[in-house]
Amino acid sequence: MQSSKKFIAIIILLVSSGTFIQCSTSTKVTIHYSPAHYELSNSFLAGASKADITPPPGKPLAGYSSNANFAKGFRTRLYARVIYLKSPLHNAIALVQCDLLSGSSLVQQRVAELVSSTTDVAYNGIVIAGNHTHSGPGNYFESNFYNRFASNAAGFDEDYFNFLCNQIAQAIIEAYNNRKPGMIAYGEKTLYGFTRNRSITAYTANANANTSNPLKAVNPILFMIRIDTVENRSIHPIAALSIFSIHGTAVPDSNNLYSADVFAYIERELEWEMQRNGATTFIHAVVNGTHADNAPNIMEGKQGFQEARRIGVQIGHHAIELFNELSSKLSPHVDSKSVIQFIDVYAHPAVDGATLCIPPKVGNTLLAGASDGGPTPIISSTPFFMEGSRRFIFTCGCQKNKRIAAGPLQPLILPGDDFPHILTFQSIAINQLLLLPVPFEITCESGKRIANAALTASHHTGIVTPIVISCANGYTGYCTTPEEYARQRYEGGHTLYGPSTQPYLAKQYAQLSVTIAQNSMSDSSWTNCYVLKLASFYKKYPMPTTIRREALSKPVYVCNPGIDETYVEFTWSDLPPDYMEFHQSLVSIEYSTDGIQFQPFIKNGITVDDTGYDIAVLFAGTITKDGNALYTTRWYNPELAEKVYFRFAIQPRQKLPFVYSEPFNW
Repeated sequence: MQSSKKFIAIIILLVSSGTFIQCSTSTKVTIHYSPAHYELSNSFLAGASKADITPPPGKPLAGYSSNANFAKGFRTRLYARVIYLKSPLHNAIALVQCDLLSGSSLVQQRVAELVSSTTDVAYNGIVIAGNHTHSGPGNYFESNFYNRFASNAAGFDEDYFNFLCNQIAQAIIEAYNNRKPGMIAYGEKTLYGFTRNRSITAYTANANANTSNPLKAVNPILFMIRIDTVENRSIHPIAALSIFSIHGTAVPDSNNLYSADVFAYIERELEWEMQRNGATTFIHAVVNGTHADNAPNIMEGKQGFQEARRIGVQIGHHAIELFNELSSKLSPHVDSKSVIQFIDVYAHPAVDGATLCIPPKVGNTLLAGASDGGPTPIISSTPFFMEGSRRFIFTCGCQKNKRIAAGPLQPLILPGDDFPHILTFQSIAINQLLLLPVPFEITCESGKRIANAALTASHHTGIVTPIVISCANGYTGYCTTPEEYARQRYEGGHTLYGPSTQPYLAKQYAQLSVTIAQNSMSDSSWTNCYVLKLASFYKKYPMPTTIRREALSKPVYVCNPGIDETYVEFTWSDLPPDYMEFHQSLVSIEYSTDGIQFQPFIKNGITVDDTGYDIAVLFAGTITKDGNALYTTRWYNPELAEKVYFRFAIQPRQKLPFVYSEPFNW
């Protein structure tokens, strides 16, 4: 997540007026969890599903804070992908990947509540991991702090929260209902050149840093778990989970469309390859690893969808290669188990000699922003705020080198209860693999140390490969090593709990590794309650007096849109956004050789529509006098050809018929 101009404005207001009062309506979200029922199985079972989690236009975009925009529509649809795993001896696991900035412990808990009565998926087996796109909606988090500062508008959006939880829950239930005897394999590829270390001066401060090359000071591992099912003695690929360390900032903060950023391309390239091979419901879930200081290696001055596509497609092709390589390693012998723990770090800030700073503090360098993707104008070059600004004296306090934003006045702006402090730690063992979902953004070196601590603690258990998953089951900012923290780059300024954050996490995950090795997992009833400051971004419109669902323009070709890709654009009128069901496919492309008889356009075996990455839909923000709304759709990188006609097809809504554009060609 990047810097907050809003935060700066608040500080200026505080200093100039001496007071700060925030008026807000609060809501209480209560979760009542009862244990899922345990089911015996004679073999390893697997299932998969996905759900569209694209909201209607108008939501704040999360990741660039107040540098971001309200979304006008989507460039790539957002999905939640679910992989269900059940070994004979333990409760089931649901690995849930979302095209969002981060997972949320509140979402995780509500989903557990929703599925416990109809599946055997227990709370301790549910992972909610965001891939960390900076172009997804926000305001669904468990803390007022990130509901306030992650996006460009403050407040907990209960409408989106409920929609998101219900969509994920239904996908878990579907994956459970579709479960069949399964097989898995896992492996990795080394991919240099797609990422660079954006804080190389902090990285090289590490005692064991072995390079000063930003292209080498990264986590280059693409790790994949392949899942197949067996039916009638035939093997059917159903899913893959990939973990790769890359920041979701290939698309800039000027963007105003929902998008999964670089991950949209990685996900779809493998999904499409499997569709071409007959696996029509195959899913590719991509989550983030130790990405906190690993930025996409975009061409200078080219931040945008074109670079997101270039990088994502290439990584996607490597994912295809790795998936195919894993076919010879598939095994039906799977032992999977999980353990989870709540910790209120305000009450328990220390573990085995590692102590967090309580209360947490925002640093000046957070306000300056990161060097890639959204440095804050003026502040990013202002002494005492710019990256690397740190204390050299008066460093005996818990936060040591961090310059505290607003100094002793910060608690007046940021009450301690607003910070995330009830954290969720989880560990999942799958044969020799140990997944470590962490509710932080983890730097490359921090991830190595956390993984090594977990591996050391789990010796004599057969665990060989520990893998950190960032932005999972909550969001608590950054985690740097103590050496990186001392340099106070952006990542250190956003390490809220001070220089011992990484040692603390390493100790916690080491303890979880011991717990899971001893098979001392448990599942019991509990109730949690969250009081969150409320906001609503789902605007309600009256039904039009006269419905006008019709084309308003001829398609227009835009051939030089700057750093973005070329496109054909078409505008039509339709129902207001709250009647449009944006989580269902809306636009497709059709073609004809005579301009009369049209059929779906298929490119490389895949139907071209808005479930891919080249069809965008935008709400113009205009409501006509009779209550209709104006929309625009764009077909990026169009495959125009001489003597072939194309047209946009707008899918039916509310029992209303198709809308078609006029035909267009080369």
